[in-house]
Amino acid sequence: MKLAIHNVWTWDCANLRIWEPADPSSLATTINVDIGAKGRPGTDTFQLRIATPQGLMNIESRDGIIAIRPLLVLQRYDFSAVWRWLQATVEQCEADSWLDCVAKLRRWFDWEYDGMQA
Repeated sequence: MKLAIHNVWTWDCANLRIWEPADPSSLATTINVDIGAKGRPGTDTFQLRIATPQGLMNIESRDGIIAIRPLLVLQRYDFSAVWRWLQATVEQCEADSWLDCVAKLRRWFDWEYDGMQA
């Protein structure tokens, strides 16, 4: 099954392509990635924290822990670099079925249905 990224967004901006942080060298935010089967309607949302080293230093720790997975650390925020990484990673998660794709995607992202019971 081929996968497609339908949208990448933050809670502050509906389209990450047009978003710029106040300081690209000091960033720590969560992005949402809407992924679905290529050529088909419907997506599931996957989340990933992106941060710079300086941005990580500004996060308040809990019990001495600053961040856990999923986390992508960038030297400086650059949408093009994030997009290239997203495309390559999502492409590596293609599989025979949607559930197999989700299992692979969950290695890199939190899935909107994590922790829910049927």
